[in-house]
Amino acid sequence: MTRTERLIVEPVSHDHADGLLAALADDRVGAFIGGPDVTSVEALHERIDRMTAGPGPDWPEEHWHNWVARRATDGVVVGRLEATTYGPVREAAEWAEVAYVFGPAYWGQGYAHEGTSWMLDHLRDAFGVRECWAAIHPDNARSVRVVERLGFEQRAAPARPMGSYDEPDLVFVRFTESA
Repeated sequence: MTRTERLIVEPVSHDHADGLLAALADDRVGAFIGGPDVTSVEALHERIDRMTAGPGPDWPEEHWHNWVARRATDGVVVGRLEATTYGPVREAAEWAEVAYVFGPAYWGQGYAHEGTSWMLDHLRDAFGVRECWAAIHPDNARSVRVVERLGFEQRAAPARPMGSYDEPDLVFVRFTESA
């Protein structure tokens, strides 16, 4: 568990399923990601199992990292953060692809920015990641503002094999220096 100014960030677990459902079971969440992010507690448990199992032996240089963001004042789940790091070993990743999903009730309050900022710092400090990519639907202006505020720059096309990229997504990259 890690604490930011207003959030508690911790690895996703089955204990978070009810809170994730409450935060993310809204049609607006799925508008730019191809459908609902969550549909039931049972489906969330299956998804959490897949997330914690990781990508499997066919992708030995791919490592999944998934966290839940809870409001520090009352513990309410406001969203989730995810990253896929790429490199020969988990502790020395070459680059990462990042994403975040926050509930509409928490949009416009800076939680996505705060949580994603923590994630970027954590990826740099814990795994050596200096290059982060994000793919965002062109109509998702809120998300575009978040990554731009975090120092991401738009690119014409992905320069990496991004698992979350779909035409006509916008792609963004952020390079960081050592801590």
